[in-house]
Amino acid sequence: MSTYLWEPFAAFGRLDREFHEIVRRSWDAAPERARIPRLGFAPLADVVTEGNDVVVHLELPGADIEKDVTVELERGRLVIRGERADNRESDSGRVVVRERRYGAFHREFNLPEGVGADQISATYDKGVLSVRLAGALAPAYGTRIPVNPGTSSALPGAGSADSSESHSDEPGHTPAVES
Repeated sequence: MSTYLWEPFAAFGRLDREFHEIVRRSWDAAPERARIPRLGFAPLADVVTEGNDVVVHLELPGADIEKDVTVELERGRLVIRGERADNRESDSGRVVVRERRYGAFHREFNLPEGVGADQISATYDKGVLSVRLAGALAPAYGTRIPVNPGTSSALPGAGSADSSESHSDEPGHTPAVES
């Protein structure tokens, strides 16, 4: 009788190697930009409507809003970027759990068509940045153009049948409709 050494966890090692191989192949197939590590964080946001306005609220407690935060309109997108500094004292002790995010941040929001910079305002209160897009949801109505009565001589050859008869003697002119 032969002796066989049974190793109960060998299957887990094979599974682990196969998993890593699948991840490696997927990673190699990914576009170059997906390989670039994403730096910073995206602050939590709520987007709400208030009448015809859209308001974006971002949680940015501790951010120096005047120095480190920018709100811009770029190609039909609202772009909010900046940095939240870690102002903790280095000698205050050892960090056991760290859930708050520090560093660079960046958020972008698509805007409804027609929203201009003159419709955007921003305020910062109690750690929340609020960006209002005034009238962003207002229905787009066309502008009515008034039509003024004119004379038939405004365009040569246009108007009543009398105008076509008066030009029928001109060389090369043929009436549009003959009866």
